[in-house]
Amino acid sequence: MEENKMQAGFRWEKCLSYGIVGAVLLLLPLFVKNPSFIDLVILANIYAVYAASWDLLSGYSGQINFGHSLFIGGGAYTAGFLNFYLQVPPVITIFLGGLVAALLGLIIGIPCLRIRGPYLALATFAASAVPLGLASVYWEYTGGDDGLYGIAPLTLNITGKYYLSLFLLFVCGGILLAIGRSKKGLILKSIREDELGAMASGINTTRFKLITFIVSGFFAGIAGAFYTHNQLHVGTETLSLHLSILVVIMSVVGGMGTITGPIAGAFLLTIFNEMLRGIEEVRLLIYTLSVVFILLFMPKGVLPTLTQGLPRLFR
Repeated sequence: MEENKMQAGFRWEKCLSYGIVGAVLLLLPLFVKNPSFIDLVILANIYAVYAASWDLLSGYSGQINFGHSLFIGGGAYTAGFLNFYLQVPPVITIFLGGLVAALLGLIIGIPCLRIRGPYLALATFAASAVPLGLASVYWEYTGGDDGLYGIAPLTLNITGKYYLSLFLLFVCGGILLAIGRSKKGLILKSIREDELGAMASGINTTRFKLITFIVSGFFAGIAGAFYTHNQLHVGTETLSLHLSILVVIMSVVGGMGTITGPIAGAFLLTIFNEMLRGIEEVRLLIYTLSVVFILLFMPKGVLPTLTQGLPRLFR
């Protein structure tokens, strides 16, 4: 009985903390007038959706993806091409970017379902390198390494752009969190922990893993398309290895298999990296040492470590 009361109290504290964070984000433009910082938070919102989409695939189902930039890049280039060449409005290109990335998830997911572990990671990494090469080969259409400039903005008002990115985070993050905490999320975790056992229980693991590839790709594509219209440019950086590794670091630092952990990791590392911009000589060293420190002393991630410590404070 006492333990149930503790858990109920902790859930209440957790909901309260989410409400406080949401309120801070909603009120941020009213108190912070620095446009550079607002732009930074917009970028963090986009990365948060990107990290949460990776976590659904890798953190929940255990399908480690080292080529997730394929999805965000696919969405980014889809939005860029449609807007640059056909003048399709951003509201439509963002959704279509998600659909194309979902299709890529289907195309990549089908052959990748036959392999597991490091072989899957290598296969997804190799798959992400293909469009990167195509972007360079067909430079007359893609702009090559320089990319395409002149993409239409979502809005000319930075405050409006901020609230659109926050809407993106709340909707996409909320949907991914709901999936993770539903029965489907429990099934994905059972596949991650013991796929053979899940199959023996009558779960169609192939279907669940394939759907997860598609859903993860869709939300990553949404983030990529939004990124294109936010930057007014689309280039090969959205397909780079750096972006694939960055999302892994954000998720591991924040806490894999939680959705909220990778979102927190995206905010933490995006803002922390910007804080180090004034000390370029040792920026990479401090950033790397900080990540290593977190991984050593908080192996489950920052958010799970903090939330698991909270109930002890109320005992």
